[in-house]
Amino acid sequence: MRTLLSGGARSVAVPVVAGALLAAGVTATAAAGEFELVLDSGHIDAFTLTWQDDTLAVRLQEDVTGHHVQHAPEDVLLQVKPEAALVLPDPVPPSLSFLGQAGDTVYYLPQTQDPELIWPGWSTEQIPAGVFTNPLRIEITDVQGPGEVFLWQSGSFGESISVLGGGYQLPGTISPNANVHAHANWAFTEAGRYTLTVRASGTLASGGTVTSAPATYTFQVGDADPVPSTTLSISGLADRYQPGDVVTLTALQDPPTGLDHYHWFTRAPGSDEWVVVPDAGTGEYSFTATAEHDGVQVLVRLYDADHAVVAESAPVTLVVDDDGGEPEPGEASQRIVAKLPEDEGALVVGVDPDDDVVTMSDFELGTAADRWISTGELRPVTVTDTRASAPGWVVSGQVSDFTAGDEVLPGRHLGWTPLVAEEPDGGGVTAGDIVAPGLESGDGLSVSRPLASAPTGDGTGTSRLGAELLIEGPTTLVPGTYEATITFTAI
Repeated sequence: MRTLLSGGARSVAVPVVAGALLAAGVTATAAAGEFELVLDSGHIDAFTLTWQDDTLAVRLQEDVTGHHVQHAPEDVLLQVKPEAALVLPDPVPPSLSFLGQAGDTVYYLPQTQDPELIWPGWSTEQIPAGVFTNPLRIEITDVQGPGEVFLWQSGSFGESISVLGGGYQLPGTISPNANVHAHANWAFTEAGRYTLTVRASGTLASGGTVTSAPATYTFQVGDADPVPSTTLSISGLADRYQPGDVVTLTALQDPPTGLDHYHWFTRAPGSDEWVVVPDAGTGEYSFTATAEHDGVQVLVRLYDADHAVVAESAPVTLVVDDDGGEPEPGEASQRIVAKLPEDEGALVVGVDPDDDVVTMSDFELGTAADRWISTGELRPVTVTDTRASAPGWVVSGQVSDFTAGDEVLPGRHLGWTPLVAEEPDGGGVTAGDIVAPGLESGDGLSVSRPLASAPTGDGTGTSRLGAELLIEGPTTLVPGTYEATITFTAI
C-alpha cells in the first residue's frame, strides 16, 4: 500500500430558397488509437505556455520521448496507473481532509517525482521576458469525469498550500509568474476518464490582455488499458454475389463490450478515400448488390460514448459478377444500370404551387378586447436532403410586412407554433421554438426564425413541416384585407 505524505408570423406566397450542395464524401483516416501518445510515467510540464507570432498557446511538454518535446494536449493521453491508488489513513491529516474520509480511495500523484508515475506540472519558461506583466494565468475552466480533481502544493511543515488562489479543487486558476517551472500534488477521487479544459491568459506589458485558444487534456485514471480490449471483424460476406442479391454484413466484437455505436465505410476500387455510409449506425449493414459494387471495400468502426474509435475491422472486398448464363430460347434481356454518385445530393425546401396560400380567419377581438386576432395554419413546407454526408439542416421563415392598400401591419405581429408533420424513420427532425406575435414587444416573425432543424447525421430524406399561425393586431387597425409574404430558407 502507498503512503500518503501530507507534504506531498392571411395570404402567404411562399418563395423557395434552396440550400447549398455539399460533397457527400467523408474521409476516414486509419485509426490505430485515440491518441498519438500515451504517457504513464515521467516528467511532464502538462501546462506549458508558449508565445509565438504574437500568439499565446497552451502546450504539453514532456521529457519522456526526448528533451522538452512539445505536443498538442489533445494528442496525448495522461495515464494515471492503478498503482497511484491509495487508501486515506485513519485519521486523515487535517491539512488533507478535503480529499475525503478515512478509508476512501483516491488516485494520488505526488508533488515530488515517483519514477513509476506521471509527474505533471506547469511551465512558463517558454514566455520571453518583458512580454507580459506578472502574473500569467493558467485557467482550468472545466473538469469532466466520474469524480473530483484536486491540485495543491505541500509546505515544508506538511501544510497544504493552495495554488488556485484559495481552495484545492479544480476548476480553478493557477497564477504563475513568467519563467516559472513548478509541480504539485494531484488527486482523483474515482477511477475513469477525466477531461480538463485549459486556457492561458496574460496582460501584455504594452497594454491589453491576450487569451489563448482552449486546450483539452485527458487523464485516464486507474485503468491500464483505456481502450476497451476488443477486436472487430465483419461476418456474412459471401465469396461472390450476383447483381440483385441482398448483401448483409454484420460487425462482430470479440469479446463483446456492450457498445453499439457503429459507422460503416466504403472505398471504391482505385480510390484512397474511405466514405461513410449514411444511415448505417448499427452493427448490421444491408444493401442490394449491383455491378458497381464489384471490388468495393467495406470496413466498420466501433465508437464509445464520446464518439472515440474503440475498434476497427479489417476491410473486406465485395465480388459481384454476372453468371454469364445464356437467356432461354425466345427470350432476350438487357441490363439497366442507373447510378447515383455518392458525391451528389442537395438540400431543397419547397411548397406545392397549387397550395401556397394561407387563408387566415377573419379578425376578431380577443377576449380582453385589447387586440384583433386572426389564426390559420401554414401550408405544408417540404424539405428534402439527399446529401450522403448528412450534415444536418435548419429551415427558417421570415415574413414581410402585411399591407392592405396604403395600410401597413408590421410583420412582427405574426407568430407561430411550428410542428413536424412527417419525417423519415429516425429522421431526428425537431420543430422550432414557439414565436409569439410582437404586439407589445418583440420581433415576432419579422426576423428569421427556425421552423425545424435536423442535427448532423439526421434529416436525410423528405420531411414535411407546418405551423399554427397567429396574428395579433392593434385595435386601431384599419379594416381591409392584409397580405404578406413569408420566405423560407434552408441551410
